[in-house]
Amino acid sequence: MRTVVIGLGNPILHDDRAGICVAEKLEKIYRQDDRIDVMDSSWGGFRLLDLLSGYERAILIDAIQTGLRPPGTVRLHAPDEFIHSLRMVSFHDVNFPTVLEFARLMDIPMPKSISVYTIEADDTTKLSEQMSEPVQEGVKNCVHLIIEDIEAHRSVAHHS
Repeated sequence: MRTVVIGLGNPILHDDRAGICVAEKLEKIYRQDDRIDVMDSSWGGFRLLDLLSGYERAILIDAIQTGLRPPGTVRLHAPDEFIHSLRMVSFHDVNFPTVLEFARLMDIPMPKSISVYTIEADDTTKLSEQMSEPVQEGVKNCVHLIIEDIEAHRSVAHHS
């Protein structure tokens, strides 16, 4: 089962870089694994079609700023829940569930399983290459959760 892990974000916008930082850490861990590709992107919407196409499984990571949870909180979402990210929906693009529906209608092969991890951000507008401390902790927690997720799916796939 081929898996793609995509960290989304903007590397120069304070906490918005969280998804990219998770991807950088996971890339070092899975660099030699030919069944897992790890990458980052500052884009979303229709641009995600090319990044997702052809994989059986996808894991996306992005900062989110809802104000509903403390900064650094990591949550797992289904794709149809996830419409809050600038890379998942913007004024010039469509939301992620619409992208997946478009792919289905156009017979573009998309992953059967898509997980979206979010890290609650404190500030996604300040120009800075440093994240707030709570979001740095959230990045560490997210990395561990994704490793557990990948290993659990690997073991399920191995036994089927």
